Amino acid sequence: MLERTTALRQPADALGPRAHRTIARIIDATREVFLTRGYAGTTVDEIARVAGVSRASFYTYFATKREVLLTVGEESAQRSMALIEQLPDAGPTHRGLADWVGRYFDHLDVHGSFAFAWTQAAHEDEAIRVAGMRRHLALCRRLGNLLAGTAGRTPADPAPLGLLASAALERSWDYQQLYADTIERKAIVAQVTATLWAGARQTAPA
Repeated sequence: MLERTTALRQPADALGPRAHRTIARIIDATREVFLTRGYAGTTVDEIARVAGVSRASFYTYFATKREVLLTVGEESAQRSMALIEQLPDAGPTHRGLADWVGRYFDHLDVHGSFAFAWTQAAHEDEAIRVAGMRRHLALCRRLGNLLAGTAGRTPADPAPLGLLASAALERSWDYQQLYADTIERKAIVAQVTATLWAGARQTAPA
């Protein structure tokens, strides 16, 4: 969701396999810590501890916590868009849409922590808010346009439908994590599917 505005401190083509493995561990650890602590509660020391690297190793590749957030966001946005582009094939049938929602939940199992870390960071950091807003709205417009298209509609402004769909997916996934012992995932997937199905087929007021 964030538009990448920084780069690794060393060019990617200058890094060897060991460095790439270290970066991958840092990124995976960042997702894990974001999920439990949020952006404000996440520290470089905690990321390094979970990644099993030294603080110095972290700073070899990322100058700040913000930079690793941007890196996580870039990958999250790319994976989200790839899933959104599957909607024309999946969405025209209720079963196909349900399968797509299930895949999106699987995607959020890996990338969902970023959405909430970015939302929190955006309230505190104007640069992060501005950097992420353009890409997030582009994702939402594409999501809204393709979702409406599964019902044969072309909305004048697809962003509101896309924002609704994005919020339904992300918040429902988040709450299902909290209430996993009480509410089954398939039940949440079914309800989100019903919401998106109805949203795609809405009619303009007379």
